[in-house]
Amino acid sequence: MKWRQLGKLVATILVVQAVFWLLIDGPLFRAHRGEAPPQIEQTATRIARLETPTLAAAREARFEDVQLPWTHCCDTAIFAVEIAINVDDVPPTGLGIVSTLQVDNYRLYVNDALLVGEGSVTPGAGTFHGQKTFLTRIPAGLLKQGDNRLTYITLRDGFPYTDIYPPLVGEYEAMRAYSAARLWNLNAFRDYAALLLGLLGLIATVMVFRSDDWRFATWLSVLSGALVANYLYGLWLAPPFDGWWRMALFFAINMFVPVALLGFIDAWTGRPLRRLMPAVLTVFGAALAYVLWRLLGTPMPEAYDAPTVVWFYVLAGLSAATLARLLWHFARERENRLLESALMSVLVVATAMDAITNLYPDSPLGEGNLQNAAPFLMLAMVTAFLARNFRLFQSQSALNTMLQDKVDQREAELAVAYAREQELVREQAHDAERRRIMQDIHDGLGSQLMSMMLAARMGQAEPSKVAQGLQSVIDEMRLMVDSMDSVGESVEAALATFRARIQPQVIAAGLAFDWQQAEDLAFPAFGPRDTLQLFRILQEAVTNALKHSGATSMKVTVAAGPTERVAITVADNGSGTAAAGAGRGLGNMARRAEGIGAEFALESEPGIGTIATLTLPAASLREAA
Repeated sequence: MKWRQLGKLVATILVVQAVFWLLIDGPLFRAHRGEAPPQIEQTATRIARLETPTLAAAREARFEDVQLPWTHCCDTAIFAVEIAINVDDVPPTGLGIVSTLQVDNYRLYVNDALLVGEGSVTPGAGTFHGQKTFLTRIPAGLLKQGDNRLTYITLRDGFPYTDIYPPLVGEYEAMRAYSAARLWNLNAFRDYAALLLGLLGLIATVMVFRSDDWRFATWLSVLSGALVANYLYGLWLAPPFDGWWRMALFFAINMFVPVALLGFIDAWTGRPLRRLMPAVLTVFGAALAYVLWRLLGTPMPEAYDAPTVVWFYVLAGLSAATLARLLWHFARERENRLLESALMSVLVVATAMDAITNLYPDSPLGEGNLQNAAPFLMLAMVTAFLARNFRLFQSQSALNTMLQDKVDQREAELAVAYAREQELVREQAHDAERRRIMQDIHDGLGSQLMSMMLAARMGQAEPSKVAQGLQSVIDEMRLMVDSMDSVGESVEAALATFRARIQPQVIAAGLAFDWQQAEDLAFPAFGPRDTLQLFRILQEAVTNALKHSGATSMKVTVAAGPTERVAITVADNGSGTAAAGAGRGLGNMARRAEGIGAEFALESEPGIGTIATLTLPAASLREAA
């Protein structure tokens, strides 16, 4: 555990959290706007339920006096809300009104004259323009001194609660100065934030195909897209579906944002946990399925209240998991990206604060924390990432120097890898050679010595047979020793070594020896291992002839064969009783020939002799291989 590194991270997180919430979020989004300008007196409020969203229906409705704020639940509802205001003196600039209704959409009439009427208030086909907060100017010509009447025709279709709050009404210029900053935060800021994060998401999407770290770029793109969708939800006021499906979209987007944030941080670590994101996406899918079942299958208000609780637990749980993932990375891995980590922690805290705010609306944390924080922090993180991973080159020579350094580094890595591969090949060759020698000892020397020992124990050890057996053992040992010795690095060298070693053995055995080799032959380019195999095949052919043929002469011919190949023959005038494929020695010769791409053939005719032919692969084909 890297406790010191983890301590640095915690300290950096605390500093960055304090800087953001106190010096950025506080002045921009939480600053006290001062006292509201003098408000127009609201003398009475009446509410009536309507069948149709028209002013005519409101004129015929039965109103009841209420006190604001006022709430209704839990069905599709059309209400007329009449608020009486008393204007002592009509300002020349008129009045400014900020409506604070929690409804899908509304119409606002001033003294029966339509002032606000954007979108639709038809049940089943309504729009959501009423969820946008703005300042509306009431022209002086619509007002009169004394009593005036504000009439709202509201629609709530899907969301269970209709909430009517008293509007803010005052002299227009004073209201404009008072509400400008808040309205900019609620409207224009979100437009700019969506545009900025959309551009970052586009850059991240390009990075997916251009960057080595495609996983990080993918999750950055996904996170940017989720945040943009969160902004666009509040800007898309006329979707082609009703309020029920809009609520489902709300929960889906807001629960997916912390999923994308966790995936982004997991990829940012450079060591993503293999099962983490599949598990998180499974939890998200289960939570979304539960929300849809509640919205579409249970009555209000449970159909909304139960998904709200699930939403809270998803946001809170994933926020905790994200912070834990970040801390775990710093506790286990060497890491120096403290600033980026602290910036990401602010996004995590903002998500958790939104979860608490939506479950407990009266909490002092405020709402929209993630939407306020995301543009600044995402921009800062991407800036830090680009600054760490990209270089600006002022000259072609600087670029060439950097590329040459990378090439040199890569060549060094390849050289090390090649050396490891060569060492592995050598070790494998040595292991194969050791196994071959052990098998030869067991099958050759072992079997012959065991036969001699059994014969001696049974009293059948005739001197001539013992001498013959010992000679066979000596020949076998000589073959093994020769095969372990160096035979040269080419076919020509191996043939010269072979002739120098076998000629004395053949003559000593009483056989006439003849060697014929053509000039200017095109031998294949065998490596040391294949050359050694060639040497062993020829040795085995000579040894078999010496041991079993009873010949008086032996001839070795190296000549051009068919299709530009070289053929090597070992012929004797012995008994001619050898059979191709019979016996261990002949089988080994055939397998070794196949291993080097050659062909082995044996011709044996009684009374004439035996010819062993080894046809090497063509030189051109061997080089191509």
